[in-house]
Amino acid sequence: MEVNIQSTVGDCSEYCQKGFKNKITVVISPLKVTSTENGDKAKIVTGCNMWKTCENERCYYSSISRYGKVKP
Repeated sequence: MEVNIQSTVGDCSEYCQKGFKNKITVVISPLKVTSTENGDKAKIVTGCNMWKTCENERCYYSSISRYGKVKP
């Protein structure tokens, strides 16, 4: 099985910082690709380049939604 994976550049209108939403440009990139032993299924884990600074608790990629509030 051959897999061609590329990053995607686009706008995010749900980016939050200091309680305010902003529209910014983000890059969603593949971070890890794993497959079953026989190679018939693949799993792709993706990430956003703004995950550390985004404070949107409902965003799949933000560190706050994954790890809770982080002390500064």
